[in-house]
Amino acid sequence: KNLEFWGFDEGRVDFARAAYKSKAFKSKHGDVTVNFRILPYEQMHNKLLTALVSGEGAPDIADIEISRFSLFIKGDHVPLLGLKKRMGDDINDIYKPAAVDPWSWKGEIYGVGNELNTVVMAYRKDILESAGVKLPFETWDDVIAAGKKVSTGDRKMFAIHDLSFGDHYMLMQEAGTAYFDANGNYNGDDPRSIEAMQFLHDLVYKYKIAGIAPAAANNNWAPPQYMASFRAEKFIATWGPPWHLSYFIDQVPDQEGKWTVQELPEGLGDSRPTANYGGTGQAITEQSGNPQASWDLIKAANLTKEGVLFDFKARTAYPAYKPAYDDPALAEPSDYFGGAKIGQIYSDIADALPAFRQSPVWADTTLAIQRDVITPVMSNKTDAKTALTEMKGTVEDLQKNQ
Repeated sequence: KNLEFWGFDEGRVDFARAAYKSKAFKSKHGDVTVNFRILPYEQMHNKLLTALVSGEGAPDIADIEISRFSLFIKGDHVPLLGLKKRMGDDINDIYKPAAVDPWSWKGEIYGVGNELNTVVMAYRKDILESAGVKLPFETWDDVIAAGKKVSTGDRKMFAIHDLSFGDHYMLMQEAGTAYFDANGNYNGDDPRSIEAMQFLHDLVYKYKIAGIAPAAANNNWAPPQYMASFRAEKFIATWGPPWHLSYFIDQVPDQEGKWTVQELPEGLGDSRPTANYGGTGQAITEQSGNPQASWDLIKAANLTKEGVLFDFKARTAYPAYKPAYDDPALAEPSDYFGGAKIGQIYSDIADALPAFRQSPVWADTTLAIQRDVITPVMSNKTDAKTALTEMKGTVEDLQKNQ
């Protein structure tokens, strides 16, 4: 039986198409045709959910973005096929927090992703070195001291997001915690989470080495005005996963060679060297008429060197599949980041990735955190401890109503 695949991103659908054309898939299913459909992000996730709830009209395979997976695990029944048994020993060849944790619930795996979204710090090495700053940074105190040297009226080290939970989510993981615990209960009031949120506030208001990130109504992360502020050298440092750093390569090309990267500095909570942010997983719906071919497509994409290296070459998506790191392409020095061997850095710190803690109210909770914690704290209207402690009641209400 032929397959239907739904996605929302052209690059990711190309990745699935490459798996369909691969020897790994064709050798088993030469007579299977796959129909690929690309729909806008919101529309695709909503249409998929509607089809699964109604019991008809769903594709065989769908791309489910990390922050939307929670929509599919509400209630007692998950309308996706469990993949744990099918994965078998392949589970030992992946970085689990990036490849399967975000699409797992109650001990079962419902999706597989290929991206190692390991968070690192990046900065303008040229500007910092000319100010006499010793690099790489060992501690956040070193970062603050450097920031004071290079921050002027018009230039700061960092652009902190006040409309997105991302910066807090990354630093709370460095500190050793997450929004939910292993049982899916709210954990955002953990002292390490409060410390990370207070630290973001203090970078702007106490140490004065950060400003508020330019945002747009339809893009709270990296809209054109955000990237323009880096081109104009209003900000000279950032932290984030590979997809975040790729914006700089694409949109700030004239700064090639002036940047470098390193693991996150020590000094927040447990001081993990990295965090995990972002990703999309391929899932098989319970309506699939050909689960075996669906699984073999997912396997060809995410659990073979050929599959993950296609996406690395196409979109610089560093793989969550460990055997791929034998490939010389992943060890190449990055011209943009001053010759840094980024693939090596990512794979060196990937074992320190914290586990991803899923919840049926993940998406609702992060929206509430943006509204009631991030924006008021970063506008200096409330303190981190009050906002994150009061959020507990909000999340418990969401859980009662889900």
